[in-house]
Amino acid sequence: MTLMIGEREELMRTWKQCAVLAIALALAAGCSRSATGAKDGPIVLIVVDTLRADHLSCYGYSRPTSPAMCALAEDGVRFERAYTTRSLTTPAIASMLTGLYPHRHGVTQLYYLLPPAAVTLPEHLRTAGWATGGFVSSFVMMRDFSGFDQGFDVYDDDVRTPELDENYERAGVTTMGRAIAWLRANGPRAFLFVHLMEPHGPYKPPSPYLDRFALPATDRIPGAMPAYQRLPELRSVDEYVGRYDGEIAAGDAVLARLFAELRELDWYAAATIILVADHGESLGEEGRWFRHGGNVNDAEAHVPLIVKFPSAMHGAPTPGSLVSVPVSVIDIFPTVLRSAGVDIDGDTPAAVDLGSSEHVAARSAPPFTELEDAGNVTLALHGEHCTVRSTFPAHAVGDGAVFTGGDPAIWLALTRLRVDPSSADMTCAKDIAGRASSLLADRFRYRLDVPIVVRQNMRDNATRARFMDQRLRTVVPLAAPELEALRQLGYAE
Repeated sequence: MTLMIGEREELMRTWKQCAVLAIALALAAGCSRSATGAKDGPIVLIVVDTLRADHLSCYGYSRPTSPAMCALAEDGVRFERAYTTRSLTTPAIASMLTGLYPHRHGVTQLYYLLPPAAVTLPEHLRTAGWATGGFVSSFVMMRDFSGFDQGFDVYDDDVRTPELDENYERAGVTTMGRAIAWLRANGPRAFLFVHLMEPHGPYKPPSPYLDRFALPATDRIPGAMPAYQRLPELRSVDEYVGRYDGEIAAGDAVLARLFAELRELDWYAAATIILVADHGESLGEEGRWFRHGGNVNDAEAHVPLIVKFPSAMHGAPTPGSLVSVPVSVIDIFPTVLRSAGVDIDGDTPAAVDLGSSEHVAARSAPPFTELEDAGNVTLALHGEHCTVRSTFPAHAVGDGAVFTGGDPAIWLALTRLRVDPSSADMTCAKDIAGRASSLLADRFRYRLDVPIVVRQNMRDNATRARFMDQRLRTVVPLAAPELEALRQLGYAE
């Protein structure tokens, strides 16, 4: 969707009004702690793009990439086996914001817009009286290509820096500066969504992380890698991995700033903070180098998930605890709503509240990650003792008889089956298949009754450049006093 100049002016007027209101609120509050801060705390959802769980020290990594994230884990709960729904950014984040798998919310690929009929976390929270702000760092997250602005009072997608081949991004430090300014202005009864692009490729960590995490060149890359990842000065696997780690550390430093701000405002103890990745990154697994989106293995599907619950929350898990039961990013949805005191039971039957160990343990069907490719559907079903990966040929997925809950052997016979380690026997696979039958039936039978708007033309670099040129040229210029006020709050540079 391309906005005409008049439409863009109206959008910018709305944005300016929100920003000016935020300034007024900040001045009125003196940017200080709310009188209700002892009881109320903000809800913060942080998505770090392309972050592998096994490259965080609290998930067993040997390098100190994540001191702030792991300190959060000490104050919260670390979910050892959390999985994305799809190893692509917008499908995965749409699942977090709706509590639904991609076949239910409709965002199955990049540049598919979330339909207005999907009710999002910020929509529920705004109805319940919460301020809602979203701050994103990637071109694909812009409202024009995601539809994620639904329910947000402010959705800041001012992404304008071309990193490589018109792949526009925004540095995490800039995104977080604006997010913090908004949070300070809106007080503790606020839902803040922050999306950071570190450590998505190309791996270009800023100083001092570039040197601090550099690794010496060793083996050359034995396979192909995406064009956007190629850096002419690098020749070996370890050089790229070192830079990937440096990107993680840079993002961690940005998060440390947010956590420090919450402590300074005396909102940290009462806050709900959820840290998660949209997907991982293949670093040589199954011959895939520095890429994601094309597999459902652990390299791309397994994500870090850390939840810090309010200290006074009744029945909250013990800080520093570890949960090893498989969970999904769809579980973020009911977890946030429960923390906010919003009750919508029944809207997301596949998702469970992560704050309830009983709900997590009693999940009726294992979470899954999916991939659609060449007409086939590949699913990874994540059980407690093994993960089953199966590819359904295009001609077989419509056969509802496969998913009636009968003998799991029927389902297994119609798929190309692979059982990942921890258990390689068919008993584990059959158990997962039996428990997943109703979920699989829903996956292959359910059809959205609303149209999905697609902006696939934005995959073309030249088209991206033209869109960005128009977006920047049609912005209504701010008056000098407005611009200075926004600078003071971190909205402008």
